[in-house]
Amino acid sequence: MNQITKRKLPALVLALCLILSNVTMAFAGSESPQPVPPSLTAIDKEITATAEYLKTSASINAASDFYNSSKLLILLLRSGMNCSNLVDSYLSQISTTYISNGELILTDPLTDYAYLSIVLALAGRDATNFKGFNLIQKYETAIANANQATLNNINPYKLPHLYTAAYAYSKEFKDSAACLAKIKTAILSYGNDNGIDYWGNSTDNNGFSLSGLSSLNSSDSSVKKLVENSIIFSQTLLHSDGTSDGDFKWSAFPNSDSTAASLTLYSTYGKQDLAASSYAGLLTFKNSSQTGAYSYTNATDAASSYSTIDAFYSLVSYRAILANQSAPFDVSDILASGLPLNPPETDTTVATPALGIDSNSIIDTASTINTDSAIDTATDLSKTSPATGDSNITTIFFLISLMSACGVVAMMYIQNIQNLKNKRNDL
Repeated sequence: MNQITKRKLPALVLALCLILSNVTMAFAGSESPQPVPPSLTAIDKEITATAEYLKTSASINAASDFYNSSKLLILLLRSGMNCSNLVDSYLSQISTTYISNGELILTDPLTDYAYLSIVLALAGRDATNFKGFNLIQKYETAIANANQATLNNINPYKLPHLYTAAYAYSKEFKDSAACLAKIKTAILSYGNDNGIDYWGNSTDNNGFSLSGLSSLNSSDSSVKKLVENSIIFSQTLLHSDGTSDGDFKWSAFPNSDSTAASLTLYSTYGKQDLAASSYAGLLTFKNSSQTGAYSYTNATDAASSYSTIDAFYSLVSYRAILANQSAPFDVSDILASGLPLNPPETDTTVATPALGIDSNSIIDTASTINTDSAIDTATDLSKTSPATGDSNITTIFFLISLMSACGVVAMMYIQNIQNLKNKRNDL
């Protein structure tokens, strides 16, 4: 090997090593770390705080606001709180307001039967014999008698609950397939290339109008496509800190409602990295002065009851996914097990209270939630880890680069040996 080559070869090897090192470090540094999903203990803490806040700030009055009262009661029951007294008061209100001349009269039978049947399942009451009425039979009749146009005009935020209730009680239906098909058609009627179009497309529409429909998503290609479109659109409104805008026009700024909806959407349909990010983003909207409350756009703003309930909805939904449980409004698990979350007291005689329920009685006591099966992840959300796929790509890139560098050096070594042979032959 001549002197020039002896000087060039080490320099070239050093240069290749430096290039390889810098490129690999730059590539590794470009990885986007993903938040670690919370442990069940961590999310239970958030859920309990919000439930405690809602018990003193929100009221449940089935007589004046059946939909919102039922929705909040279902979420409180699913959160793990013991709500037996509240359930008794709620059902007494139903008996007082909606039973007349031996008939059950609801203002919006298509959806009200659904919410009432869900509450009854969670409370361990028989929906096929409520005050002498078979609510499930009436529920099926209401769906069967409604024309498709009527179903298509139902608020899309209610449609997933209408579906999950019918799905859970399908064994009690005479023709559950026909009823479920009509509800599915109504859900799809709101769909477009960006997800759910309800006065426009938004993350709120996508998250709350498709909540809890994982079984339908896995069995129906049209619903699956709608879910995929919803996720793609919602991701365009997701910020790096996990917060989400509502849309590109009316709420084109990060807010807790849209972030909660995104968390519900991502967690329901298996986008766990996005869900963990949205969870971290949602917590940034926790009200700075009232424990358990959430603000709409800024933690220092006034607490918002709507934002707090939306946040509660998403937290309870996310917790169910992490614990591999049914969605909050899907009581299939309860009906299958026969074990109510809140069984009735021994003495079920309930005096009819005033229609307005004292909000201080909403939650009796916090039940102990079993966290033995908690996911083994870090509770500190500030800890992050790169996605496994990204780490594998870095390793592969490093090995390819190293092999390339070794190949160049080997080729130079072979060439120099050949040059020496040629010189000897010339001599």
